[in-house]
Amino acid sequence: MEIRDEQRKLAVAMVITMDRSGSMAAPAGPGKTKMDLADEGACAALELLGPNDQIAVHAVDSTAHPIIALTRVGNQRASMVRAVRGIRSEGGGIYTYTALLAAGAELAGATAGTKHLVLFADANDAEEPGDYIRLLKEYQTAGISVSVVAMGTPTDR
Repeated sequence: MEIRDEQRKLAVAMVITMDRSGSMAAPAGPGKTKMDLADEGACAALELLGPNDQIAVHAVDSTAHPIIALTRVGNQRASMVRAVRGIRSEGGGIYTYTALLAAGAELAGATAGTKHLVLFADANDAEEPGDYIRLLKEYQTAGISVSVVAMGTPTDR
């Protein structure tokens, strides 16, 4: 059955990109790491999407690793949640620019009316911020909204 244009306009395409650098293994409360909290946040966002919405998830250290390629949620939600919960801190750097580039490339091919990028990253530092200001302006012009969730403590910089 073909999706009507009205439904496509109401659909959401969300790309979640998650820092999985070594620092994401740091404690972030009783029995939790920063990575655990990022996994929980990504799963909560995924749970809010409808079956006709699109999702992609990347784990990023010094490069982006697609966990879920951009796809319609459909009836795959449970397997997607399992995949996201399996993301672990594996070392490498905090390459936020690489994360933003990979997520934006996924969203460029999305057909949904609303395009949103969510970045979960360690708030302590970023090794590769790149020209993120210019990149975010490009995304804004392309109709892509961006949310950043900084994982850390109030003393992180």
